[in-house]
Amino acid sequence: MVPVDHVAHIVAAAALYSLKQRSYTIHVTGHPRSRFVDILSSLSHYGFNVSTIDYVPWRIALERYTILESKDNALYPLLHFVLDDLPQSTKAPELEDRNAEAILQMDKNPAETASSEGTGVTVNEMGLYLSYLVAIGFLESPTSVGQRTLPKIEVDDRILENLRTVGGRGGKH
Repeated sequence: MVPVDHVAHIVAAAALYSLKQRSYTIHVTGHPRSRFVDILSSLSHYGFNVSTIDYVPWRIALERYTILESKDNALYPLLHFVLDDLPQSTKAPELEDRNAEAILQMDKNPAETASSEGTGVTVNEMGLYLSYLVAIGFLESPTSVGQRTLPKIEVDDRILENLRTVGGRGGKH
């Protein structure tokens, strides 16, 4: 997970500058690397009631819910990811991002950082993401008082209308 500002910065810099190699790949990464446990723990920071549970009971509950109770749930198509031993079978590759770093070093914009250091998703950014998901009706508002308050954001009415007409489900998913 990488903030879109960082992705846009690398894409723009890559369009302006070129490395000496004839062909190359630019992997966009964030540093420090975001871990699911950190991202999910930010939910409780903002007052969402979440609890931890061991993997096997969680998988069984997810299977029961998505198969027996709600096949139209957004999680149903992802169920096959957890049917095996997800923690052991899923390993995210460590991407080599030296080409992205080299491109960023060529971009001498003093307003931007010249490296990927510090570009991981922070608790503050998670607050913005969560605020957006609440604003469009994808998540309920937090029910508890957290260490932090969700930031106030405005969502254009055209976005909400588009979600209702294109998504076909209106608010909650």
